[in-house]
Amino acid sequence: MALNLVHRVRVPQGPAGRRGPAVVMVHGWLGNENVMSIFERTLPPAVVIVSPRAPLAMGPDSFGWFTLEDDPASFAAGLAALAAFVGDLPQAYPIDPARILLMGFSQGAAMSFSLLLSEPSRVAAVAGLAGFLPSEAKPWATPGRLSGQSVFIAHGAKDETVPAALAQAAAHTLRTAGADVTYTEYDTGHKLNAQGTRDLKAWVETVICNR
Repeated sequence: MALNLVHRVRVPQGPAGRRGPAVVMVHGWLGNENVMSIFERTLPPAVVIVSPRAPLAMGPDSFGWFTLEDDPASFAAGLAALAAFVGDLPQAYPIDPARILLMGFSQGAAMSFSLLLSEPSRVAAVAGLAGFLPSEAKPWATPGRLSGQSVFIAHGAKDETVPAALAQAAAHTLRTAGADVTYTEYDTGHKLNAQGTRDLKAWVETVICNR
């Protein structure tokens, strides 16, 4: 089936008909479907990797999930596009719908947190890197809504693009909603350093192997 977003995909070799876990790599502001490849080394080889391109074109090879201005309509459109993409993945690839993990960077982390809160049944777990929780998603964070969900948050203490206080607030909100949140902070800026990469890899392996 044709999916609604341009994307790149890696499907590992395996027995025909067997459905396995998938990681959806959600890029940040002005990124594209190729920029998250740097994080693929943190993923087990048996995982299907899918990297969608955000629908909002901002320039040559530059895309976003929503505008940076206070624009609820833009946010809603971007979230709907990501939700539809994730929801249709098991019809397009050999993916177990109960084992879909989102890994987002910056604005991509914001979208991943938002999809988890808006439709928890679509997502098994979320890794949010250098991200934040949009104000539009906060009303969904009701107690118990994310019971049984796992979230990994990695952030740079020196991040000037998305201050660490926003990541800390996101962790608090997601915990309040019932998620099992692992919050990690590193002596770096708007990126993931070597220790963060190792921690992310260990968390992903634990979450995928336990499902």
